[in-house]
Amino acid sequence: MRRASVADLEDLLALEARCFSETDGLFNRRQLRALLANPRCAWFIAGHFEGAVCLLLAGNGRRRWGRLYSLAVDPAHRNQGVARRLLAASFTWLRKQGMTMVRAEVKSDNKAARRLYADLGFTEDGVLLHYYGPGQLGIKLCRPL
Repeated sequence: MRRASVADLEDLLALEARCFSETDGLFNRRQLRALLANPRCAWFIAGHFEGAVCLLLAGNGRRRWGRLYSLAVDPAHRNQGVARRLLAASFTWLRKQGMTMVRAEVKSDNKAARRLYADLGFTEDGVLLHYYGPGQLGIKLCRPL
């Protein structure tokens, strides 16, 4: 597990393309470059791009939380614990940043991701209408750290 940098842009773009479609929230080059350069953002990579996770530090003045912005696991490496290792490293990093909670969103029809998040202590806190496009629901997730 290591933290990504702007030098990883091409490999992260390739991983994103293997994992997501346009309707899944695929990052484009400009978005990914901006996230990699953002000081309130961290990317962690498993192995040689078997998976990656993107986290953002957020807050509203009174509370601070981490946002799990993207979790991508190469289809060839799924069901091997990659996502769990990435999330464990993410939770550790967020706690070190002083965060006490992590939030995320997931497509309502992504049953495998919803099971993983539930297994890791996330609760489903609401529905987001048309979050991933017309008629595509998102589920709001929350987990204390």
